[in-house]
Amino acid sequence: MIDPPRRIAAALTGAGVALCVLGWYQIAGQPTVPQQLPYLASATIPGAALLGSGLVLLLRAPLTRGVPRPGGRAPNGPSGARTAAPAREGLWRVPDGRYLHTADCPLLDGRTDLAAADGKDAAGGPEGGLRPCPLCRAAADPGR
Repeated sequence: MIDPPRRIAAALTGAGVALCVLGWYQIAGQPTVPQQLPYLASATIPGAALLGSGLVLLLRAPLTRGVPRPGGRAPNGPSGARTAAPAREGLWRVPDGRYLHTADCPLLDGRTDLAAADGKDAAGGPEGGLRPCPLCRAAADPGR
């Protein structure tokens, strides 16, 4: 089933196309410009306006229904609020990753393969430790 905003947008677009075609048909039968102007003003220009606004609304409406977005909310969800993230504290790492992240780092949102960082990971340096994430600026101690 098509949701109401997309129905309205499709109806506006269809009405705009119909008015543009009707205006073109009426204008094509008139030999002079002064005879064509009433059809231009009454059908073609409003049709173009409806067509443009309908297309804008179609492009702005979500293309999928009920599929969660990366931000954590469904496009047509009732509340529009973000889903609760799992409670994490301390420093975290991603397997095969090069960076050390804080618990609230946005790069960890939605990840299920996280591992808590231990002292060896937080040591840093050329010995194989992880570097601080450039986004969350994770420090070696969880208190930052």
